[in-house]
Amino acid sequence: MTLFHEGSVLAGPYPLGSLRGDLFDALLGPAWRALRRFRALELTLELPPELQGHSWEAMRADGIPLLAISRRLGVRGFREPVRDVPKVLFASGAELTDPVIRPGAMFLGTLRDCDAQGLAQTRVAEAVTLRRLSDRCASFSPDVVHLVAHGRLDADGGLWIGLGGEFVPADRLAPALTSGARPPLAVVLSICHSAVTAGPVEALLRAGVPVVVAMGGEITEYACRLFSRRCVDALLHGESVAVAVAHGRQAASAAGSDWALPALYVTDDLPEDFQAVDLAEVRRISGLAGRLELLEAPAYVGRTAIFDALDEVLAPGSERTLLGITSGGPFENIGGTRLLREIGLRLFQSGHVPLLLAPFDNERAAPHSLRQVVAEILIHAIRAGERLGLPVTEMRCLDPVDLADPVRARQALKSGVERFAAAGEVLSPGQIDSLLAADLADLAAAAQSLGPPFGEHTRVAVLAEALHLWVDALGWTERDKGLLDLLTPAGLGTPGRPAPVIVTAELSACYPLRNFREEKSGMPWCAFLELEPFSDEEAALGFQWVLLQEWHPDQAYRRTYYAPPGRDPDELKESFRRLMKGRPGLIKTDLYRMVHALAALQVFHSHNDSEAWHAYARLHGLRYEP
Repeated sequence: MTLFHEGSVLAGPYPLGSLRGDLFDALLGPAWRALRRFRALELTLELPPELQGHSWEAMRADGIPLLAISRRLGVRGFREPVRDVPKVLFASGAELTDPVIRPGAMFLGTLRDCDAQGLAQTRVAEAVTLRRLSDRCASFSPDVVHLVAHGRLDADGGLWIGLGGEFVPADRLAPALTSGARPPLAVVLSICHSAVTAGPVEALLRAGVPVVVAMGGEITEYACRLFSRRCVDALLHGESVAVAVAHGRQAASAAGSDWALPALYVTDDLPEDFQAVDLAEVRRISGLAGRLELLEAPAYVGRTAIFDALDEVLAPGSERTLLGITSGGPFENIGGTRLLREIGLRLFQSGHVPLLLAPFDNERAAPHSLRQVVAEILIHAIRAGERLGLPVTEMRCLDPVDLADPVRARQALKSGVERFAAAGEVLSPGQIDSLLAADLADLAAAAQSLGPPFGEHTRVAVLAEALHLWVDALGWTERDKGLLDLLTPAGLGTPGRPAPVIVTAELSACYPLRNFREEKSGMPWCAFLELEPFSDEEAALGFQWVLLQEWHPDQAYRRTYYAPPGRDPDELKESFRRLMKGRPGLIKTDLYRMVHALAALQVFHSHNDSEAWHAYARLHGLRYEP
């Protein structure tokens, strides 16, 4: 019935309030004298179905909780760890503002910090139906799925799950969650009672998911936040799955309740020391992204429709090569530069090379001719190759250089770009389009030397900011030809190696792009989306996610800020609407001044999650202190 392994979670003592030791007495009491000589224990439970509903994770003895506990259901199905940046799908069966869904939504807020560090690729699917959940898993093929939804038990003890406004039997969940190219490595079910009956969990294990976390009841927002933050931290520091979940429980136990509700299920052949993520590979890729200056705290929030459109650009066989993101009003503080940087990070994590032509915050800094546009693309291509350590390739747009010495060759190419940009004659698309497309194809081919996620699918993507400032450089309806005249259904690339183009602009001040959109918007290779201030709902949720991350450069603000459960959501929306006006560009300044004042009025509470964990770890002698 039980298996015991000496592990790495250190014993307490840990104060657990009124939790009783009945389960411990029933299961381990007779053997405890022999076991207590081990300072660290990892316990694996093999339980019959009729005993699954008990909260075995709450076991304790001598004031010590046995936190490193996993359950097995007699299912085998081991798979290798994630070898590149893990893909995480966060799906909710209702709106994320739903009071019952809120604790899970706050989990996502803590996870988004991994985005900013380049340690995860996250996608959000809100108010999903069963069909939409299946389609999202099929297209994204996530390594981890976190599903938060309403759950209820019927008269026979069967679990029903609320998805998209209706309740569906839990046995339909496994086929939907495993519809990708391969089953997820882990599924987290933030669903009430999902650990009470083992049926849905067993179905997932048999479908090829080796790790499942389910809930034995309703977990509070505070405990959920502490559990989630420490569990993810431990995984990304190389701990085993069981120990990572134990660290999450240890953190949540500091809150005094709910720490025992998450139950960890694993397949029988999953090694006790299994690490879910290849840390060396993840850090290599995030390090390369950092060299391209694609990482920035805090993690980006909102703009779900834009990122869904980006996924269409990235889909295999997609014809989409132009994504225009335009605002109808003022561009200031709308987050255009930060948006393009986030798009660039997602492109890079998917195995593409982004060339970020930004920031341009005034007309003087922006290109003003086709020649200057091409020069900007070329210099960013050279710098990208240099920062990524790629082999030097000849650039057909420039004078030939000697490639024997890579350092001198790159310096010669940079000088060549300066001469190209300074040339006096007007450049026409016919003089440069094929040469530029070939140069970008060469860069994409060279990037394959980086290994996965780069490969035959790799493309170069050009990201251009604030086109309304590119006076005389866009062409189309202007006197001289420009960027828009270079675009084809292959973007700036070749049919065999397309080069997508993603641009932002204030449309009312950019008539060439406005005319281009009117002419091309019906074509399958073009898509245009609106970049407007956040809606009230998007602002309230997104800004709260930011406030959960202890990232701020000013130590005085480096805390977790959160609205207490039960706070009137309309009051929060009004506060954000009045003081932030839906503009994400104000996050680093006005948001923290606003919430600091609201904390004094108890509209928000503040807490130092990291220091609370550090103090708890020091007090009880825990060896792992992230």
